[in-house]
Amino acid sequence: MKAEEQCLLAPGWRGERVPRACVIGLGLMGGSWAGALQARGWQVWAVERQAASLEQARERGWIREGWSVLPARLDVDLVIIALPLPAVLTILPDAAACFAAGTIVMDVSSLKTAVCAAAPVLTAKGIHFVGGHPMTGSEKSGFEAAKPDLFYGYPYVLTPLPDCPAAVLEALRQLIGQLGARLVLREPALHDQEAAMISHIPHVLSVALTLAAGDMRAAGLEALELAGRSFREMTRIADSSPEMWREIMLNNAEAILAGLKICQERLDEFRGYIEQGDGDGVAQAFQQARRVREDLF
Repeated sequence: MKAEEQCLLAPGWRGERVPRACVIGLGLMGGSWAGALQARGWQVWAVERQAASLEQARERGWIREGWSVLPARLDVDLVIIALPLPAVLTILPDAAACFAAGTIVMDVSSLKTAVCAAAPVLTAKGIHFVGGHPMTGSEKSGFEAAKPDLFYGYPYVLTPLPDCPAAVLEALRQLIGQLGARLVLREPALHDQEAAMISHIPHVLSVALTLAAGDMRAAGLEALELAGRSFREMTRIADSSPEMWREIMLNNAEAILAGLKICQERLDEFRGYIEQGDGDGVAQAFQQARRVREDLF
């Protein structure tokens, strides 16, 4: 990293001190970030309204100290904002006043367009904002579900602004690599479109399947008594936070509806094979799906 690029970053990135981080929101994602950073030698502070979560984070040794509200000033190198989307947008102006130029701020929201559009309130102060979305998680929420290896082996999407310095991206590339995650770069709008199909719609389908199985009771059928591994795996994410997914579904409605149209076309196609007794069509669909998965995994 060139000297002139290093000067754009806070001292911890330049190797002038033990790196420091502040995690805002100690839920599943924020708590996992705190644990992952602490395990890699970072000094970590946190902001979290739930006193129990702060206490648990201290007991695990993942944070040095924490507050229920953002302090007026805090000297750190990295800030992870792990809050619901509306709260992220609300806290950005406060973050601009709290953190110094050279700090890197990254969120973990499932949607990137609105957050990145609000980022100039930070960049105008010399703070570097990079949108982030770890493509992993759990149907469980809260700090108790957090684990330092949550990101290991999964894609980690960054949506940098057009004028993001190369040194900032390189610093995050190295850090995300240390977490064992695979870095993927996307423009914010493209991320939201692709995430609709790969992340948001699976939750829609999981909820729909769970409700449909429950609806069979009205016909006197207890299908849920037969639920085995395939049903449990496909419907696991239906146990996710209703509040979080309400925000995601409403704020990414256009992309999700477009993705559902594609899914419906595939369902109609498959239904046609079954109605027509077209076994070759059924087998070919499975073969095509297998090839897609083989290319992916």
